[in-house]
Amino acid sequence: MSRVGIGNRIGSGSAGFVCAAAVLWAATGCDTIGQDFNALTEELMPLTPPEAAKIMIDPNDPDNRRRGTLLIANSPFGGADPYVNIYRDMAIRERDPLAKAAGLMALGRHGIPDDAVIIAASLDDENPQVKWAAAQALQRIHNAAVVGDLLDVLRRDEEQPDTRIAAAVAVGQYAQDRVFQGLISALDDRELALNLTALTSLQTLTGEDFGLDARAWLAWYNDTAEPFTGQREYMYPTYQRDETWLERLAFWSSTTFEQPAPPAGLRPEGERRTYEDDDEMKPDESGG
Repeated sequence: MSRVGIGNRIGSGSAGFVCAAAVLWAATGCDTIGQDFNALTEELMPLTPPEAAKIMIDPNDPDNRRRGTLLIANSPFGGADPYVNIYRDMAIRERDPLAKAAGLMALGRHGIPDDAVIIAASLDDENPQVKWAAAQALQRIHNAAVVGDLLDVLRRDEEQPDTRIAAAVAVGQYAQDRVFQGLISALDDRELALNLTALTSLQTLTGEDFGLDARAWLAWYNDTAEPFTGQREYMYPTYQRDETWLERLAFWSSTTFEQPAPPAGLRPEGERRTYEDDDEMKPDESGG
């Protein structure tokens, strides 16, 4: 085949791609297609672990800190002690709400039971995103010291529904009378999603099911000497979704989702996700 022939083939294919891209651009809008191409670039040329670790402590760019924290926390080595110490520092001292929320979620994912107290302090933050992240993080750590804080969030009518729902999930791991009473009250809330979440937690705590009938639940509870004997295993929920077109396009990189599991403090101490689980994924301690 001549070089001219090859050039014509490449030119024709490129023109077709450009036309298709132009149509896609017009159909979806500049912002959307720009975000997709940025995501594709990150998929093709992802940050290395040292690069992600570097930007997660960038003192000048909170978005870098947020992005680096998310990348490290969701990596196989995200539970290594140096990183967990950074998550703790972010949970306490970070001023940017989105970066702080990322630190809280990371600490919930990789922290120990004592970290629940650090996380719970953010349930009173003025930023809704931070409060929601704290409630979400406490679904993954078991520490009875934070039950009162979670119940306070659950009772706040003025609180964002998503935060109250996250708190209703989190208290489902604590077989206590005050938790039962708090969830019963949530059954009568005006938010249906909160009603259903409270019901799920009640089912987990008791093994019973009286639907959304608060009176039936209370009647059973008052007539039962040991209401938590049928308690089921609490598993923190995880996010599931369909693959995006970009993920399907990147056929060389399989998409996997985390599975529900017992929280830290209720699972064997050895079951901690760190880089030690996979020696090949250990970060370069020299930073290179």
